[in-house]
Amino acid sequence: MGNRFNCNVSILFAAAIMLTGVLLVSAQDVSPAPTLVRPTLVPTVPPQSIDTLPGESAISRLVADGQVRVGILYNEPPFGELNIRGDTSGFDADLARALGEAWGVTTVLSQVTRQTGVDQVLAGEIDLLIAAQPHLRELDGLIEFSEAYYPSEQVMVVRDGDAAQALPEMAGRTVGYILGTRSETALQYWTARTGVTVTPVQFVNQDQALTALTGGTIDGLIANRVHMQRAVTEPGIIRMLAEPVMREPFAIGMRRQDANLRALVDRTLHFFDTSGRLNEIHRANFSDVDYPPNAIIPWLNVGESAPTAADAPSNVPFPSQYVVPRLQAERTLRVAGIRDVPPDAPESVRRLDAVHRSLINEIARRWNVTVVYVPDDGTSPVDQVANGQADLAVGVQPDWNLADRVDFSEPYLMHGYQLLFETSAGINGFGDLRGKAVGIFSDEPDADEVLRAQAEAARAIVNDVYQLANESDVAFAILAATDLNLTAVLADSIRLLPHQQNNPDTLSFLTDANGRPVFFTRNYLALATPRNDVDFSLLLDYTLQEMLLEGVLQSMMAPVSLPDAIPEVEIWPGPSSYLGFDLAGS
Repeated sequence: MGNRFNCNVSILFAAAIMLTGVLLVSAQDVSPAPTLVRPTLVPTVPPQSIDTLPGESAISRLVADGQVRVGILYNEPPFGELNIRGDTSGFDADLARALGEAWGVTTVLSQVTRQTGVDQVLAGEIDLLIAAQPHLRELDGLIEFSEAYYPSEQVMVVRDGDAAQALPEMAGRTVGYILGTRSETALQYWTARTGVTVTPVQFVNQDQALTALTGGTIDGLIANRVHMQRAVTEPGIIRMLAEPVMREPFAIGMRRQDANLRALVDRTLHFFDTSGRLNEIHRANFSDVDYPPNAIIPWLNVGESAPTAADAPSNVPFPSQYVVPRLQAERTLRVAGIRDVPPDAPESVRRLDAVHRSLINEIARRWNVTVVYVPDDGTSPVDQVANGQADLAVGVQPDWNLADRVDFSEPYLMHGYQLLFETSAGINGFGDLRGKAVGIFSDEPDADEVLRAQAEAARAIVNDVYQLANESDVAFAILAATDLNLTAVLADSIRLLPHQQNNPDTLSFLTDANGRPVFFTRNYLALATPRNDVDFSLLLDYTLQEMLLEGVLQSMMAPVSLPDAIPEVEIWPGPSSYLGFDLAGS
């Protein structure tokens, strides 16, 4: 009876669509609340009629007019909403205003819909699209996206008493989705990529779908996490599985290849994150909940103040040669940063070199190209990319001081200071090191500063600090009965990991209450690419994302990284091919 009722509702709904002319786009969410201003659903400018190569950065107009024009949704709380007082509020609105304030310009907000936002960017009617807009691969050929500012997800929702704990356990069960929303897209994306088979059931709206779920008509429902948290606030009714069905990170859209505007936006987001401004905006719009930790991966040298529009370059730097056409023609990938490692090099150096070679070889295999290592000519790998000698460089830490010369891929490795100790010592924090002997490396001069700061925070006096000269001495210095009799060593994780892996029963890393490894510093490694070569950057990031989704990247990094320490790389939904390159591992 219930299925026949759903079918009848679907028929009536389809008829209503034909009568009213309302468009449903599968890649965009249906609004949970009505707009207070009638939306324009017809695209304002056909995308193919727009010149996507800007003659000058939008920064020129921002500075000249003293305003930044931002498109925002008026019906997507808590991100954007036109309230009953006629004010635009929400996380996106507050973020847009904060950007304008930091840049020294006025923020002018205007309504967009999910159907018109991208077209208004292309037409030059708005400078930025901040509208709970997921970074979707299908849009990368039209506009460019900033770094994600909110880690949105489509999740699997089940009844609170359901036995399922992981997505594969939903195989063979009945799963609902909401017609014409990204939950429909997520269902297709998930089943196509994993091969999981479910019985799909469509619903006209979220309320109908939730009623079916709580009433037992369906076993699961795919929906946006924030929408579900807002729709069901009473505990004990539903719960969401931890693994997302599809990530859909929200990012800021702008004209394609406006590299300086993108840099201005990203650097300001980084500054807002490190200064706490993003957390303030989030708490104001998400019931005093803190901004998600590690949502934005920091670069070096973000600065102690926000960048301003007046100080930002307003030109558009185009690369002298685009990499993708050369890859397609010559089938060679020129790589900088790989150097011959002597046989007596420390194990951490040899491991990292092997990982980098494996990473490059796997990328080249997926692209069906041959690797050519650019020889060391005395210049840095970044210089070799910037001057056109190399297509990419490995092992580069993203740095704002280099952002005017190269672009950076998403990070593939995170490392930093960790504390390794004898398992039997039962160390739960620096307070347990009171009166103990701790080792640091003589060539890591800031380790002593980190050690002292952590000990002071724990109100522990750690006076017995010893300098280690050789990386190979770590396990012996902790485990053997020597004059040193070290309890722990504080050092970079890449140097410590081989010792823990070789002594898993006797050496442990410090973890938090949830069993996750504790890092006292975090350093990220990425690939440097030619500045503003958008298609090559996308090709590279798509490939890294595919490797992460397949579990290949995690396995590849195992010699230099704990599984829980792999960076939270953004995953942009879309096909696993680009510009004729098949990026899937098989």
